[in-house]
Amino acid sequence: MQHVDQIYGYSTIILAAAPLASQLAISDIRWIFYFPFFAIPALTLMMIVGHLSKSAAVSTFRKLAPISAGIGWALTWHVAEKLYAESLRASQYVLYILFSIRPYLSWAVSCDHTYNTEYCHDFDDSNITVTEGKHHYPDNFWPAQEFNRYVIRNNAPITKMPAEWEPNMWYLGPSDETFTWAFPSIPLQTAHILTWLIIWFSISKYYDRLGDILLKGFLLVPIILYIAVIIGLTGFGFHFTTANIQAELENSAISKDPFDFWADLRGSYRTSILIVDYSTAFTGFVLLATSRLRNGVSGLNALLLVPFMMIVPTMQTLIRLGCEGHVADQQPNYKIYASTDETISFDLLPVCFATSHLGPVWSGLYYTAQYLYGSLGPMIVYVSFIYQSFIDDFPIVQNSPKQCIGMIVLAFLMPSVFLYMPLGTKIAAFFRYTSQTALVQLTVFILIFFVYGWQKLEQDVMMTSQIPARPSVLEYFTRATSPIFTVLLFTVVPALICTKLVAVFDFLWAGNDVNKHISAGVQFLPFPTVIRQIVGYLVIFAPIIIMGVGAALTVYQMVFKHGLSWKDTLKPSPEWMAHAAVNPNKPRAHSLAYSIMNRLIFRRMSYKTAIFSLFLFETFIGILLVVFFFLNSSNLWVSSTRVANQYRSVLLLIFVVCHIWTLFEMRKCQQYSQIEGERLSFYIGLATMETAMLNAYMWMYAGDHTGGIDVPPLLIIMCNTWIRSCCIVTAIAIRAHSVEHNRPSNTREASEVDEAELPRGAGDDNGDDTDDDSPVIFDLARV
Repeated sequence: MQHVDQIYGYSTIILAAAPLASQLAISDIRWIFYFPFFAIPALTLMMIVGHLSKSAAVSTFRKLAPISAGIGWALTWHVAEKLYAESLRASQYVLYILFSIRPYLSWAVSCDHTYNTEYCHDFDDSNITVTEGKHHYPDNFWPAQEFNRYVIRNNAPITKMPAEWEPNMWYLGPSDETFTWAFPSIPLQTAHILTWLIIWFSISKYYDRLGDILLKGFLLVPIILYIAVIIGLTGFGFHFTTANIQAELENSAISKDPFDFWADLRGSYRTSILIVDYSTAFTGFVLLATSRLRNGVSGLNALLLVPFMMIVPTMQTLIRLGCEGHVADQQPNYKIYASTDETISFDLLPVCFATSHLGPVWSGLYYTAQYLYGSLGPMIVYVSFIYQSFIDDFPIVQNSPKQCIGMIVLAFLMPSVFLYMPLGTKIAAFFRYTSQTALVQLTVFILIFFVYGWQKLEQDVMMTSQIPARPSVLEYFTRATSPIFTVLLFTVVPALICTKLVAVFDFLWAGNDVNKHISAGVQFLPFPTVIRQIVGYLVIFAPIIIMGVGAALTVYQMVFKHGLSWKDTLKPSPEWMAHAAVNPNKPRAHSLAYSIMNRLIFRRMSYKTAIFSLFLFETFIGILLVVFFFLNSSNLWVSSTRVANQYRSVLLLIFVVCHIWTLFEMRKCQQYSQIEGERLSFYIGLATMETAMLNAYMWMYAGDHTGGIDVPPLLIIMCNTWIRSCCIVTAIAIRAHSVEHNRPSNTREASEVDEAELPRGAGDDNGDDTDDDSPVIFDLARV
């Protein structure tokens, strides 16, 4: 049976990802197979860190490396963006629940209402002439769409047909129409205030029992409601057919509205981006979930968590597919341009419910489940995350929790008024887009996996866990240090994080890069264009600024104020693993790459020759990077039509500079009588990220469309992964050989290890440990 702390942890992670469950449900069904390959190793990595830290995001990253103190607040910024945008959807769900309490859902299928325009067509109208080309009429004017636009969000009725059709214009508004200042919708505002009051009451009064509330009220109840909807509509509405009502769009049509970010992402490429977000691995929520695990409570298990995370998206996939077939049978001309959750929940599903037997029942159950699982539950988790961030940095706030939580609630409740004004959905879309940037997530991965080091984490796990010295085959391949997880952490995980980064900053399919999103997202500001652009860039790059400020403050405090070395800013603080007793009987981490390469390569080749071969090969790679950088930059000088190339040029410049530094380190590694394997650590990390970034671009070219996957980019991915993996494995083996053969053999040599490398608390003031001849001395020195 799971401990109450574990229940809180699992519930927190699942609900943190819940707003993306509907997104996953409308993506490629193959997400069911892709998701575990990313989520299990990524979540396992973060669960290890959380178990060793016993703290939330802000404290964990400060402990792991003092210079990374700003990462926790950068993640908090992203959580705040999601929380702000989510309040609009939550308020709409409340109104849809209320409008489901009636004998017939006429608002979803009939135009006989005062708010309907002359362009509206009844859903069952058999005399519809679909206009192709510029209009696609009557798309964007069906009853369910007009109901959301004119009743739920209280937008002004349209007076003339738009000059040119755009997908999902009923929700996002025309791309050339800007946000307008007006009195917000009173029903939405009322639902908005009600939602935030529930959040304040739940957290301030039941913070200690939050795990039980999240499990029963926001997980079990919605799952039961989803099951009821599936069972009911299977008998009264669903029709699973091969009908595809998501129309193919021309590039010119999609590219007109940069708000609809997900509409551009196609097929398997879209799915790969979504599983990165849905895992919540590098968002800080795993650290929040593990921060409540008290001593003696077993850690969280990704093998148990991931199947539970897949339950609701699978059920929502069934609901979507069943309703698509049903609606296609009822009205073949009704097309759904699915991109966001709203285009399904407020367009397709209301029509499906209204044309099914007992439709109001299924509608009420579904929107109640969506409100609890997809909005209210996640918002409670988001507010808890922000509250815990303040506790980490300002513990005094625990003395007045109700006031602190109330201030957080007010900080989001009041500015959210803008979302309920005409075209406030554009602001929400902008914040959802900015919260997708993977810069912080990529920084988290690099910090944990390379700056601190996966090998050190393996040693930490062995010292603090109950892993047997001789595990069974099943334990060996499913434990946290499994070689399968390690391979995936070197390949699939960084590649998909980089894919997400490429999707936001350099997506080439329709040119909807970050510049267009910023220009569209800040139109509501009453400032000149230049100032609006500056504000937009500050919003999207705020996490980078936060991390930079945090690092600068740490350097000032440690280096300039207290006179410590720069290396101290990268070393774990004394609080890291302070809860764990070091167990000298645990075995050292074993390098599998070292064993494999010793048997296959180093019986025929010396380590010096291997390093020199690596140096020559990486010199060739460095020349290619320089060539690519100048080719890409010259394109900027000649033409400014591809603005996204600016970001690619910056990326290539970073890789060029780091690669040159790596070549110098590899050269120094060869120049001494003994191989200095530690100098290869930076190369291992850089080669991994270069491989991941190239694979991300190739995956974009291969899968960013629905017409199948292109083979040539896939071949480049396989060749690139195989070649660079061989190089990385060789470097890891050389480093392991260097560490193994430079191992001290007696007390005198062990005592010569630099004191800065000794673990905190390894000895006492009397120096008793220095008389111990046990080989564990060097193991402790390496920690």
